[in-house]
Amino acid sequence: MNRMAKVGVVTGGYLAAVLAGIVAAWWYDVRVSALPYDTSGGMYAGGQLLTSLAAFFVVALIPTVLGLWFIRKHEGVWNAVAIAAITFAAAGLLAVAMTMAGPPRNGLLMLVELMGLAQLLGVPIWLGAFALFAAIAPAGRPRRHLLVAAAIEVVIGGCAIVHWFGPRSGL
Repeated sequence: MNRMAKVGVVTGGYLAAVLAGIVAAWWYDVRVSALPYDTSGGMYAGGQLLTSLAAFFVVALIPTVLGLWFIRKHEGVWNAVAIAAITFAAAGLLAVAMTMAGPPRNGLLMLVELMGLAQLLGVPIWLGAFALFAAIAPAGRPRRHLLVAAAIEVVIGGCAIVHWFGPRSGL
C-alpha cells in the first residue's frame, strides 16, 4: 500500500468516527425526546455529548491503531513518542507523590494535585496506551522507553490503590 492510500485509509477512518459520533448524538436525541419533559436541559445535553464522544472514540481506535502501525518503521517518531511518554509518566508520578504527601498549601500546588488526581484516575488508559505503543513500536530503544513509561504507570496504579483503599487516619 502506498503512502497516499495509507493516509486515505486513516483519514477515512476518522471521518467514519465523526459520522458515528453524529449518528449516536442523533439517535440519543430521537430516543430521549420521547421521554417526559421533566428532565434538565443540561443533563440532556451532557448525555448527548457523552454518547457522541463514546461512539467517536470507539470507532476512532481503529484508524489510530492503523496509523501507528503504518508509522512503525519510523524510529525517529517512536523515539519522540517514547521520550514524551516517559516525561508524562514521570511528571504524573511526581504529581501523585505530592498529592499523597498532604493537602496543598498554595494555588500552584493545587494545580499539581489536580494533575495527580487526573493521573490516579487515568492509570488504566495510560497503561494500556503505553503497552500498546510498546507492542507496535520498533524493537530497541523506543520499545524499552515505552515499557519504562508503562512501568511508571504501574507504580502510579499502586499509589491509586493505596490512595483510595489504604488505611485512613482520623476516621
